[in-house]
Amino acid sequence: MNNPKIETDIAEILKELQSGQKEILKEIVELKSTINTIDKRLIVVETRLDEQKAAVGKIPELAEKVGELKNWRQIAVIIITGTASTVFGWFLRSGRY
Repeated sequence: MNNPKIETDIAEILKELQSGQKEILKEIVELKSTINTIDKRLIVVETRLDEQKAAVGKIPELAEKVGELKNWRQIAVIIITGTASTVFGWFLRSGRY
């Protein structure tokens, strides 16, 4: 009762399954390689971010210092302007240089 046609069909199906299994295994190996590459790149990115955290953390301090410098510059301009106008007024009132 063995049908040679059925046995041939089953043998062909098994060969196709084995071939498909080999292709799937190759793709899995390629995916593992790709994942390893991505992991290495992610480690580089994380390292760079960790290095930049310190610099980013200093931005508020630097902004505050810049604000303080602007205030001092404004104060200096006011003092210089006031002094210059006082001296200029003194020269105008006295009439002498």
